[in-house]
Amino acid sequence: MKTARGIHLLWICLTLFSCVEGLGQQASLPTGERCGLGIVMEKYFRQHPEYKSEFEKRQQAFQARYETMLRQKAAAPALLQRANAIMTIPVVVHIVLPDPSIVTDDQVQSEIDVLNADYAGLNADSTNIPPAFKGVFGKSQIRFCLAEHDPTGESSNGIVRVSSGTVSVAGQNDPVKSSSSGGSDAWNISKYLNIWVCDMQGGLLGYCFLPQTPGLPDAEVGVVNNYTAFGTIGTAQAPYDKGRTTTHEIGHYFNLIHIWGASGCDASCSDSDGVADTPNQNACTFGAPAFPLTDVCNTVAPGIMFMNYMDYSDDGVMCLFTQGQVDRMETALTTLPDRTPLLSSDGCTPAIVYNIDASAKSVSEPGKNVIICGNTIVPKVVIKNSGSTVLSSVKLNVSVDGQAPISTDLNINLAPFAEMTVSSNPVTSSGGSHTMKVYTSLPNGIADQNAANDTTNSVFSISDIKLTPITEDFETISFPANFWSNGNNSSNAAFNWKRVSNARHSGTASAKIDNYNLNVPGGYADLRTPQLQVPLGIDSMKMTFWLAAALYDNNTSDTLEVLISNDCGQTYSSAYKKWGQALNTHGNGLFVTSDYIPISSEWRQDTVDLTPFALGRSGNFIVTFRDINNYGNNIYIDDVNVRTRTLPARLKSSGYLISPNPFTSQFIIQNFPSAGNLKSIAIYNSVGQIVWYRTYSLGTADNYIPVYLGNVAAGIYNVHMIYKDKVVNDRIVKMN
Repeated sequence: MKTARGIHLLWICLTLFSCVEGLGQQASLPTGERCGLGIVMEKYFRQHPEYKSEFEKRQQAFQARYETMLRQKAAAPALLQRANAIMTIPVVVHIVLPDPSIVTDDQVQSEIDVLNADYAGLNADSTNIPPAFKGVFGKSQIRFCLAEHDPTGESSNGIVRVSSGTVSVAGQNDPVKSSSSGGSDAWNISKYLNIWVCDMQGGLLGYCFLPQTPGLPDAEVGVVNNYTAFGTIGTAQAPYDKGRTTTHEIGHYFNLIHIWGASGCDASCSDSDGVADTPNQNACTFGAPAFPLTDVCNTVAPGIMFMNYMDYSDDGVMCLFTQGQVDRMETALTTLPDRTPLLSSDGCTPAIVYNIDASAKSVSEPGKNVIICGNTIVPKVVIKNSGSTVLSSVKLNVSVDGQAPISTDLNINLAPFAEMTVSSNPVTSSGGSHTMKVYTSLPNGIADQNAANDTTNSVFSISDIKLTPITEDFETISFPANFWSNGNNSSNAAFNWKRVSNARHSGTASAKIDNYNLNVPGGYADLRTPQLQVPLGIDSMKMTFWLAAALYDNNTSDTLEVLISNDCGQTYSSAYKKWGQALNTHGNGLFVTSDYIPISSEWRQDTVDLTPFALGRSGNFIVTFRDINNYGNNIYIDDVNVRTRTLPARLKSSGYLISPNPFTSQFIIQNFPSAGNLKSIAIYNSVGQIVWYRTYSLGTADNYIPVYLGNVAAGIYNVHMIYKDKVVNDRIVKMN
């Protein structure tokens, strides 16, 4: 697409990712959309508007660098020749599927073969390039290999398989990119190109964030590919069974955008892809059109370049990058700081296999979201014999919060390259959150020949026991405090309740979950009390808390649930669950499309009856505030109060209680266990006149009935109460 400096600034600053404008938070895909580039970038800058300006500056600087390189190349091509022209990129393929074996090693290799042919310009179907476009056919020096070793130096075939039903949700915090949410963690992005092959939500075939995206975590960098559009055999399905989806997405990885420009499929002829030798194009292309294909931007032959890898044509139609696109990708690889480290990666070099090499792979227990009740834990660790000699013994060391390690001498029989789960000696710690370091030492009684893979880390929390009643106002600077704890099912460290000082019901702070900026659909974040101990002899328990919440729109409603566990988090019962207008405190039918901060009038006190979960149960219980994310808006809680109540013995024995007696202006009639059978109450003076009277339909009377008699004379009054099954008479004295 023809471009000048003024135009390339325009596409970056004004039209970037407008293909999703107006789609809202739960964007539906345009008809036939193959690639999620526009969707994920729009989502990201909505979540992080502070990064958009920096991104635009970086892209402008890159475009200038690219155009300078083109001029230098035109003036003196020999000056740009590299001594080692071929640039090989190590690739790791993470297959995340319920049965990851359905994507075979051969299928993975078929995709690598396609990539190497397509980027080298050696694809057999390049003979299909129309003569009018053969002059701009580009052949890149970029090549790909499956990684020969993993980040710890251990031998690998470059394929990781995870058996999981986790589905890709295109955008930041994609669960397929994290082991904690059922996916697979990225390998070191400075050494490997990570490709996740999985089932993708919404019908997408793939997506990739562009380079130089500010603030994007390393764990998010790489390509996501639908398993039905990967490779040329096995699960690949026509018309996307020639491996060109991955070719396309890696083009984005090296800073190519779609051939029609940065806007959506409804582009205009003024849009630009920043590459001079791609013809103008006003829309994306689908299917298998015949050459020539013209549009409003190119009304005569040769028309548009629908066979370009950066269009949306069927795989069997795609067959070329232009030289301008090749130059742009190679400029990205050789100049961009988040891509250049790949050039010095040794990921394609076979691993060094040591004779004696014991590694700590991971901590299987305690898990990330597990609540530990009790001060003693028995860590379980997955170890591997990464050496070529049978591992007969090893020392397992566990250190909590940097303290002296607890060591366990293990006598085992572990074959070369095999794994096993082992248990350490018990570790004792106190209530609260802790970091655990686990490492192996002295395999077979001698020094480990490869220390790089000896250590793994984990985080766990121990729940302390607190006697009720308790209060929590979130005023303590550290958070969570007072033995409360966080938990979630997401890899995103930001998806947790946090203490904030810009909103509160009272005091200076409250607890907030940031649903506005965090897109973790279906993910949950927990804020948990310590273990609560119920005092003996109480009759009821209630929890009150102050809440502030707003809706973004009618389609994106988050949920707040209060869960009770009587077995240390193994199972939960729901005691409270609200969403939509029932949760909203901002105003019925009102929406907030900005980052919601409540004003003082928007706080509401809600009550949860804990009595069924606390009384008559053995052991302690835990209360959990759970936010279930649907990319709506923020929720705040403050001034949590768990209180108990013990009823007077007379109330429990008689079924009612009148107090205070004597009274001055008001007294209370309490009923136990309920006032469901109460039909009427009449108060008579000493001469039989009624001074106060109420009737009730069965089941409507409150257990706590105030009676105001401030306007009557002092003296003795008769209380006459009629129930469905009895009549009660009593006396009360009024004092001046």
